[in-house]
Amino acid sequence: MVVWVVGIEWYFALGQILARAGVDSDDVFDLVNAWLAGERPVWLRPADDRATGIRYVVLWGRTGSGAPLAVLARAMGPDLYICGAGHLQPEQVTEFEKWEATHDD
Repeated sequence: MVVWVVGIEWYFALGQILARAGVDSDDVFDLVNAWLAGERPVWLRPADDRATGIRYVVLWGRTGSGAPLAVLARAMGPDLYICGAGHLQPEQVTEFEKWEATHDD
């Protein structure tokens, strides 16, 4: 049996920045937590910063209320560092819904 222990970290200032952008930090935590608990699927999408070479992952998923949301994170070992989040744009929602229709994991 494998037991995964994941630390989720973000800085207080990120919550303030998200709030100013209209993103509820509770929704971000809910999406990530529900994914880690196996309660909701997310579409993991790679994102690389060409300037720095830093590799990120973007989680496209749904909040507890069903709203689609993107969460930018950096995985470092067993830990997940939340770097940002935002609402999906209409064309992204369409792409995400197509993915959802074919993935139930």
